[in-house]
Amino acid sequence: MFKSLVPYIKERLVKHHEIYSARCKAEYWEENLAYALRQAGFGSDWKPNFNHKSGLDQTTDSGIRIGNKSGKLKKDYIEITGSRLTSHKTLEDKLEFLSVKTEDYIFCLGAKTKDWDTGKKIYYFIVIDSNKLNYHKQEWFETIGKEGTLTGWKTISENYTAKITKKMSDQLITCVKLGHCEEIHEITIG
Repeated sequence: MFKSLVPYIKERLVKHHEIYSARCKAEYWEENLAYALRQAGFGSDWKPNFNHKSGLDQTTDSGIRIGNKSGKLKKDYIEITGSRLTSHKTLEDKLEFLSVKTEDYIFCLGAKTKDWDTGKKIYYFIVIDSNKLNYHKQEWFETIGKEGTLTGWKTISENYTAKITKKMSDQLITCVKLGHCEEIHEITIG
């Protein structure tokens, strides 16, 4: 469904690396994707306003809601970080917050650290159906540190594993199994 974006994403990434040596992430990924969406005919309402709303980063002309993430590609999964959940005091409050879907798809620009450490500029454009990340329907377990204190929570499902880590402002970290992603496209730069 989104394969037509790949040549436009690659074009923007090539331009990115004419200026920067570091990976394309965060607002740079949002903007490059917005241009690619427009060039491919999807359209995008993205604006360079550094809006850090949870989940939704841009919407296409047809109403597809997209959350942008950069991620680390591991052996058989992509690791993405999500919301910091400290304002939601209990695990139940956190899961209730996560149950409200603000995006339809997560467009992830992933990379393998090993590739970049050896000078290979290889990205992976990965599309994830956000409805597969149904955190609120999973069974969560407490994680306990060496001193016996609560360090967070974790869950394991068929599609992904996730954890909420207290030492990182209750940040959500999700590892989505590659076999459960909608699309994966390798993009090599130079």
